[in-house]
Amino acid sequence: MDFFENDFFQSNWFIYGILLMVCIPLIVVVVNEVTYLAKKKDKRFSPPLNTFKNIILPFVAMSIVFTQVLEYPRGSTLMKLLETFIWILVINILLSLVNVFFFSGRNSSGSKTKVPQLFLDIFRVVMVLFGAAIVLSMVWGADLGGLVTALGLGSFVIGLALQDTLGNLFSGIALVYEKPFSEGDYIEVEDQRGRVIEMNWRAIRMETREKELIVIPHLVIGQGTIKNFSRPSKVHIMKTEIGFSHQNPPNKVKEALMQTCYATPGILHEPEPEVKTNEYTESKVVYEVEFAISDFKDHEDIMDDFMSRVWYTSRRHNLVMPMSQMVVHHAHQMTDKDKFKLNQLESSLRKLPQMLPIEQSNVDELIDGSEIQYFGTGEKVIQQGDPTGSLYVILEGEAVLETTTENMETVEIGKLGYGDFFGEITVFTKKFSSFSVRAEEDLKVITVSQNEVLDMIELNPRLAEHLDEMMDARRNKIEEYRQS
Repeated sequence: MDFFENDFFQSNWFIYGILLMVCIPLIVVVVNEVTYLAKKKDKRFSPPLNTFKNIILPFVAMSIVFTQVLEYPRGSTLMKLLETFIWILVINILLSLVNVFFFSGRNSSGSKTKVPQLFLDIFRVVMVLFGAAIVLSMVWGADLGGLVTALGLGSFVIGLALQDTLGNLFSGIALVYEKPFSEGDYIEVEDQRGRVIEMNWRAIRMETREKELIVIPHLVIGQGTIKNFSRPSKVHIMKTEIGFSHQNPPNKVKEALMQTCYATPGILHEPEPEVKTNEYTESKVVYEVEFAISDFKDHEDIMDDFMSRVWYTSRRHNLVMPMSQMVVHHAHQMTDKDKFKLNQLESSLRKLPQMLPIEQSNVDELIDGSEIQYFGTGEKVIQQGDPTGSLYVILEGEAVLETTTENMETVEIGKLGYGDFFGEITVFTKKFSSFSVRAEEDLKVITVSQNEVLDMIELNPRLAEHLDEMMDARRNKIEEYRQS
């Protein structure tokens, strides 16, 4: 016992020397194991742990050697500078670890969460100031009481002078946590609608469809209602109302509007469009059309295309879209509009002998099974695989014949103009159409039903030869494209 009570064994340099020789290697081993385990979870843990092991730990050991072993005065300038350097490294490591734990994690869906730069900068400034206060107080022995009082009074004065600026700042912090929108989202705030292109500490910047830049302060956003068209899903539901005459059966109108929805590019088939009878007014029946699109940014273009196609659909299905006025209907009496349509049909039928080998004297027999139809640019008149059962003759506009190859590529096989016809395959063979016909510009066609065509062939044998020749020519051309 007397041996260990010797001054040699109880001296500071011996005790701390033993501790350094035992504890430092042990700490290095522990840190190495922690670094290995942490690296498997996230590689970003490695740099701060390696900094602690390779830089901070040696400097801490050096500080202990100077102050406890060599008994160098701790209050000396050299030791204060050494401790200050150690504290700076410790604060830097803490910032790195906090950043990994709280600001670079993953959300519930497994994707990386993005914290705005504004909040990261504020947090770093606060941590640096807090660390500087610790260093000044513990290392350099500074009295921070007066400084805290001055900062408190200064903060009060600054807060009064910068109420709006600080309001925007803290509203921005609230938006960071709530995250009602992100850059790239389409939103509406204070009757202003556009795409968010930037978020900073004071305001957001939106680009409108008219390519205008709108700046909205966070304080205004925090006090208003935010409508986000890009969340929770980019799929957006569009609604519009269209009026048709009381004389048009609702189920027929609904079917025509549903066909228009399915034929309009950009309108999704899932979820399915919906058409509802919404209201009866004095002059019309109002229908509500509801359909989904994949991205709100295309809503105006898709709605324009849809509403344009509604006009052509109404003409093809003999649907009437009345104006907002009183309409008086007379039973069993042909209206001026009906007379005009009949005269237009008769006038168009008289042109058929110029396009097809039929006699002028036989034209009047086609009136009951014929009608004039309109198609807008881009609309499919016939879809490949459809059983049309009618013969189409072009009166105005141009169309394109298309077919799908074995590689599922759509190729153009020809163009049609005034006087050209199509649909002969389904009329003759009663099979599905082997090609599609798309309106390259607004089309006006006259359609003749299958029965009327067959009756006309009996009266005009040359018509059968003409249709058969065209059918063979198109069939051969389609086969060439499909085999190439």
